[in-house]
Amino acid sequence: MIRGILTSVAILMHTLVGSLLIYICGAVARSERGCSRLMDWWGRWFVRLGGWSVHAEGIDLLPEGGAILVSNHQSLVDIPLLITALNRGVGFLSKRELGRIPLFGKAMAYGGNLFIDRDDPRDALHLMRDAVRRIREGKPVVIFPEGTRSEDGTIGEFKPGAFYLAQKAGVPVVPVFIDGGRRALPKGSLLFRPAGLVVRVLPPLPPEAGSTFSRQEIAFEARRRILAAAAVEERGAAL
Repeated sequence: MIRGILTSVAILMHTLVGSLLIYICGAVARSERGCSRLMDWWGRWFVRLGGWSVHAEGIDLLPEGGAILVSNHQSLVDIPLLITALNRGVGFLSKRELGRIPLFGKAMAYGGNLFIDRDDPRDALHLMRDAVRRIREGKPVVIFPEGTRSEDGTIGEFKPGAFYLAQKAGVPVVPVFIDGGRRALPKGSLLFRPAGLVVRVLPPLPPEAGSTFSRQEIAFEARRRILAAAAVEERGAAL
C-alpha cells in the first residue's frame, strides 16, 4: 500500500512537471519537435517511476513513415507504455475528455496528439483531416478502436470508423497487442501496482487493404490478430 502511494505521488508529480514543460515548449518556444521529444521523455520516465518491466516484440515490423497503429486498451498506463516501447515519436487519437484535463490536455495537444469529439460530426471531420495530414507527413498515429478501456481485460469490438484514417491516408494498419496495464492501474483505481508490461507489434495490413476491403473487414482482421496474440499470452502465463 505504502509503495503504491509513493509510486502514484511520484508519477503524478512527474506528470505535472512534464505537462508544464511541454506547455511552455508549445506556447512559448512553439517547437513541435521539442514538444514531441518532451512527450517521449514523459512517457519513458512514467514507466520507470512505475518500476514496471517492459517486454516488447515485433518492433522491427513497424513500417517506415506514417501508419495507423491500432491497439487494445486496458489502462491509462497504455499511452506511456506505447511511447516507451515503440520509441517512434507516435501521436495518439484520444477522446475529447482527455484533452479537457487542465494543463495535461494542452500538453498532450502540443505533444502532437489529437482529441476527437464523437458527438460532434463536424469537429470529428476536421480532426480526421488534420490526422490524415500528419500521417502523410510520416508520423504514426495510435488509435484505441474499442473506444474505451476494458474493465476485465476482454477485448471489445473495434469501431470501424477508426479505420477511415488508414483508407484516407493510404497507409498500413498495424495491430498492436498490449498487456499488463490493467494490473498496473485497474480502471477506477488511483494506486499504481507492480506489473510486467507487454507490447507485441503484429504484422501490418498493407495500404492496399484499404482499397480492397471495407472498414468493417479491416477492423475485424485487426481485432482477430490482436485476439490471437492475447490467446498466446494467456497460454504462456498459464505455463
